[in-house]
Amino acid sequence: MRHFKIINFLLLILFSSFLYAEEKNDNENLYQIKLIMFSHDLSNYNEYDENYINDKFENINSVEIKKNNCLINNDNNCIKYDYDYKLENFNDYKDKLIKNDEVKLLSHLEWIQNINSKNIVKIKSGYDYSQEIIDEEILINDIDILSSGKITKYEGYVSVIKKKFYEINITLYERKKMKPPGFFSEEFLTSKKYHLFQKIKLNKIYYIDRDNFGILISLSKIPSN
Repeated sequence: MRHFKIINFLLLILFSSFLYAEEKNDNENLYQIKLIMFSHDLSNYNEYDENYINDKFENINSVEIKKNNCLINNDNNCIKYDYDYKLENFNDYKDKLIKNDEVKLLSHLEWIQNINSKNIVKIKSGYDYSQEIIDEEILINDIDILSSGKITKYEGYVSVIKKKFYEINITLYERKKMKPPGFFSEEFLTSKKYHLFQKIKLNKIYYIDRDNFGILISLSKIPSN
């Protein structure tokens, strides 16, 4: 029931917003991608399952979005975009989600890229297990589920390309703690891999929902300046 309430809340904010639908022709292939990820399961624990999944993390060369609405250049860096002030954004959705006590905002990413380039953008957010791992408060049964830097609850990659259709591909790893039965048993960290694929149209907001998290994403063409 709680999950349905969250979905209804998202539908309400989606239909209450104005989406510009006019495409303007120009000679560039620049597009803006807007993404918000949030959790509707605030727990860091999974129920014990002897068949738990320990999906190994794959390190991929990716772009880190340090400031929203930057432009990914040929060197795979996200640099200042001169006309960022003209762009629509997801700030209103972010503010509404922050005010909702039943969800937790995880990531708010917006960037500009050439649609003919295969840019891969990093997602890294959620609870940070790093100190608990250092202090050996959590066991690691398989070190290959970890990455470099902070060990966060969610980590992965998103890419948007144009083939016959516009396509969004998201690979996401969800790390949660699990405790076997028994008084002297110790918690250990698990990892589950999600692969999300969505064909999309321009200037529409899509909601992708999974067990513990949801993603809002939109693609729009940069108008002529």
